[in-house]
Amino acid sequence: MEVGDDAVVLVIWDDDSISSVEVARWVEERLDGWPPEDVMLVGVVAGELFDNAVAHGSAPYVVELDLDEFGEAMIVTVRDRAHRRAWPWRLSAGLLLVDALCSRWGMLSHEGTTTVYARLDFED
Repeated sequence: MEVGDDAVVLVIWDDDSISSVEVARWVEERLDGWPPEDVMLVGVVAGELFDNAVAHGSAPYVVELDLDEFGEAMIVTVRDRAHRRAWPWRLSAGLLLVDALCSRWGMLSHEGTTTVYARLDFED
């Protein structure tokens, strides 16, 4: 994945077909040639967001990596089919890790889906 590329997307159709480790491996393949620390950062965040989606939603899951036009930041999003959620929404250990690793993250619910996103800023 390079500056100017479109977003890359992984669609997971079954609840038990893939693990967060496999999501991180998919990230690693897409970021071939990137600095190892950036690959690890994106892989950890994508894996944690995916684990959160599996814990609180259902398939299909959509993992997306979207690099900004300058190559300085990436938005990692994971969308799932939403179950009825209990409120208040609580942070899990995985989301606390995401919070520590990214510059901004959030959650959007819309028409039966939940999307959790994280913005990762890369150092020069």
